[in-house]
Amino acid sequence: MKKVRRIVAMLTVMVIVALVIGTLICAIIGSKYFFGMLFLTFVVPVVLWVFMWFTKLINGESEVISREDMELLSQVKADADEDS
Repeated sequence: MKKVRRIVAMLTVMVIVALVIGTLICAIIGSKYFFGMLFLTFVVPVVLWVFMWFTKLINGESEVISREDMELLSQVKADADEDS
């Protein structure tokens, strides 16, 4: 799992670097795509961070909700579904 995370982290860094370079090129040449690239430069890292946070949450590796709490929540939900 650590190898996969390392690969995803490297790909993320490469995407961010490519966006920054693309934004600079669009700014220098005065392209009409500058504001789109600028928007993506800010939005893509945030979306990737949310995705990585969500996968940690689902896998039970988050500091916010432990695996035991996730299992307890799913058990309570299953019990509530049976009562309905």
